[in-house]
Amino acid sequence: MMQVPKNIYYTKHHLWLQKIGLYDFCVGITDFGQKEIGVIDIIELSKNKNVLKKGATWGVVYGTNDTFHLIAPFDCKIIEKNSGLQKYTAYVNTAPYKYWFAILTAKIDTVSLLTFEEYIQLTK
Repeated sequence: MMQVPKNIYYTKHHLWLQKIGLYDFCVGITDFGQKEIGVIDIIELSKNKNVLKKGATWGVVYGTNDTFHLIAPFDCKIIEKNSGLQKYTAYVNTAPYKYWFAILTAKIDTVSLLTFEEYIQLTK
C-alpha cells in the first residue's frame, strides 16, 4: 500500500514538500515516485543551480526501472542540499518521507500545491 502522509504537500511530479518555516520547505520524492523508479542507484542534485524558476530541473534520480527528473514546483531558491543522500540512496526506497533532498525557500501560497487527497486522486 502506498504511503501518503496527510500533513505535507505534493506536486504532480511526485515530490513531497513539508513546510518547516514561514517560507521554507523540505522536499523529497514520494512513495509512489520511488516505487516507479525502482531501486535508487544514484541521486544527482545540480551543483550550480540554486535559484530556480518553476518547472526547472534541479536534479535527477536514477533507478533500476526509470530515471526521474526533479522539477521545481515554483520559483524558489535552494538553501540546503542533503549531501548525505549520496551514501544512502537506497534509504529513500525504504523511507521516502524521512530522507529529504533539499530545502527550498519561496514566498508562495500553498494552494498551488496538492493536498494528500488530491495527490491520492492523481496516483489512482
